[in-house]
Amino acid sequence: MSGDRVWYHTLDLPDGTTTPGWFDTRGAPAEAGLPLSLAGKRCLDVGTFDGFWAFEMERRGAREVVALDVDDPTSLDWPYDERHRGPELVAEWGTGRGPGFAAAAEVIGSTVRRVSCSVYDLGEAVAGRFDLVLCGALLLHLRDPIAALERMREVCDGELLLVEHLDPTLELFARRVPSARFAPDWDQWWRANSAGLTAMVDRAGFDVVWSSRRFLVPFGPGAPAHQRAGGLHGLAARRRGDGLLFRAFRAKPRDPRPDPSRT
Repeated sequence: MSGDRVWYHTLDLPDGTTTPGWFDTRGAPAEAGLPLSLAGKRCLDVGTFDGFWAFEMERRGAREVVALDVDDPTSLDWPYDERHRGPELVAEWGTGRGPGFAAAAEVIGSTVRRVSCSVYDLGEAVAGRFDLVLCGALLLHLRDPIAALERMREVCDGELLLVEHLDPTLELFARRVPSARFAPDWDQWWRANSAGLTAMVDRAGFDVVWSSRRFLVPFGPGAPAHQRAGGLHGLAARRRGDGLLFRAFRAKPRDPRPDPSRT
């Protein structure tokens, strides 16, 4: 089933096989506090890629799941120097956003509805409103993560579940200072610490009501053999093993706070 395509997600398929994903997020739902039952919930997966979170929400009984991502690689948030090279690399590596999702959905027998749309264009007119909006490992790839969070708030009637990659250096040595590293990798705009992500979510009009412990998302069977990210990631997570440092945040949309200058 893998062909020449590079899989981003490691997915368990009904025939007992597994997609050779670059990352193995199969343990992340438990770490992120995704409810065991989503019965009756209308859910949105923002930045779905191969669909791991969308299919997981469907498996947990969601009434309806919509999966959002961008089909056209030229429409991704590339830095200036990558605007031509980036889409060419997507074609060369076989990392397009749609084919893996379509192939997995067919094998799984999924009814998740996939919508090709930038998060910056997300609004009620695109796909309605949702009880749960889930966003996994997307904000660090966006030029304007707060604008993206504001668009998510626009369609969120219940909760936002943000599952995001943390910067281990900032998490260890500037834990209490809301901050983010700029351009820590060639395809990343920002990589924040927990305090920085909490501040972003707050600025976008949410109240953070819960955060998980820090955890590692290991590399999957499709990751290059040389890919290793233990070290500071493991130290910040207080875990052993190779993988990237993550944390989950649950947040609820809030009304504007009173103007402190008028109280």
